[in-house]
Amino acid sequence: MTDQENNNSISSNPFAALFGSLADARRFAAIQKEQLKQQSDEPQASPDDSDNSVSESLDELDRSAAEISRSFRSQQEICEQLNINHMIQRVFLITLDNSDPNLKSGNGIPSRCVYLEEMAVDLDDQDWLDMNNIEQAVFARLLLQDPGNHLINMTSSTTLNLSADRDAGERHIFCYLYSCFQRAKEEITKVPENLLPFAVQCRDLTVSNTRTVLLTPEIYVDQNIHEQLVDLMLEAIQGAHFEDVTEFLEEVIKALVLDEEVRTFPEVMIPVFDVLLGRIKDLELCQMLLYAYLDILLYFTRQKDMAAVFVEHIQPKDLSDGQMYQKTLLGVILNISCLLKTPGVVENHGYFLNPSRSSPQEIKVQEANIHQFMAQFHEKIYQMLKNLLQLSPETKHCILSWLGNCLHANAGRTKIWANQMPEIFFQMYASDAFFLNLGAALLKLCQPFCKPRSSRLLTFNPTYCALKELDDEERKIKNVHMRGLDKETCLIPAVREPKFPQSYNLVTENLVLTAYALYLGFHRPGIVV
Repeated sequence: MTDQENNNSISSNPFAALFGSLADARRFAAIQKEQLKQQSDEPQASPDDSDNSVSESLDELDRSAAEISRSFRSQQEICEQLNINHMIQRVFLITLDNSDPNLKSGNGIPSRCVYLEEMAVDLDDQDWLDMNNIEQAVFARLLLQDPGNHLINMTSSTTLNLSADRDAGERHIFCYLYSCFQRAKEEITKVPENLLPFAVQCRDLTVSNTRTVLLTPEIYVDQNIHEQLVDLMLEAIQGAHFEDVTEFLEEVIKALVLDEEVRTFPEVMIPVFDVLLGRIKDLELCQMLLYAYLDILLYFTRQKDMAAVFVEHIQPKDLSDGQMYQKTLLGVILNISCLLKTPGVVENHGYFLNPSRSSPQEIKVQEANIHQFMAQFHEKIYQMLKNLLQLSPETKHCILSWLGNCLHANAGRTKIWANQMPEIFFQMYASDAFFLNLGAALLKLCQPFCKPRSSRLLTFNPTYCALKELDDEERKIKNVHMRGLDKETCLIPAVREPKFPQSYNLVTENLVLTAYALYLGFHRPGIVV
């Protein structure tokens, strides 16, 4: 196309009127023509450039997917943290959130919790509990002297819930930790798998805190921890959930035994037996409470660690003082009887107060009642002794030593003067009731090999009674725990020195201990049975 034709074409184009002059329109047309020419001269884009463009697009998609994934994970973490917070609240009944209950969902949270105000202030912008602050939170809860004053509503419900108030505001920290242990066990059975490790950690935390409470009871104001332990066991026996409590105690005992750096296990548990001693000594034969305490002791004599503490606790300070054995925990139990505390003194005696005014039928009923309780009582004592004999060689040696030393220290009961001076007698030796109960329990231990034609009875070795004095180590090796038998009058003097075995069996020891206990108990001059 010639310039003339081009000019004519531009002048006839109606869009040329948009420019200021025809010359401007021509310049614009020339520029556009040049740009089109340059574009046509440029090489076409290669396949590699197209691939790069696609790759960049995919990278952008990946980045977008990563952002979405991070956002999703963040939502998951928030949801999990919320569930952990709710679980901790359900287990320990504590919270850092005192916001309006109407603003809370109320789903999965307890109705009442103890608000840890000081901790909430310290954490400032955090109103939830997690596994990083739970130890601090539980410790803060245990230090509260009156947690009931810190209770808050967690839900919008206005219904009075005394049970929730009692559980959350539990003042006795040992009982509180046991309840937390039970709630944690329940959580373990029902939480989803992702929360299971946290539920287990909550359960373990209750055990570790209970261990701390027993190791350092002095830091908890107005809390008698050992009294609470006994009360918890007593309530469990009477409420038929004793196995739950013993499961908790087994875990605590295991934790205490594993680390005795602060205090040894006996140091921790001896106060428990002191509590039992103080409570049992004032009980009477026909009180049902006595048998609940005996059931607690039966458990302790079956538990190897507690049994070891028990046999240590019952050792008197002076092994040669016969009356001191009666003041030990086992001695206090053996001293419970329907007999008069002091022969001839009927005051404060709970049986047959007015026999002359009672009918024969009433007396028979009273007698039958006493016999029933005595049978149950002797069975409990027998089971305690049997448990200790069978539990371990250590507890067996300790209880046999206690029995042998006790009988030896009370050998003076058979002296003629003992009946003439009762005031001195009761200051020096254990009571008649003590020996009647001990004899009854030991007789039950002899029953298995005292049946007619029992082959085990033939294993009795009479040379036991001729042994001279042995030291403690020899007694343990030879299974000889009676003392002073070689000084007793022998009906048939030995012609020559008997041949002694390396050790004696339990049949021999049982029979000798039982015979001597009955001798001291029944054959004391003037005994009133």
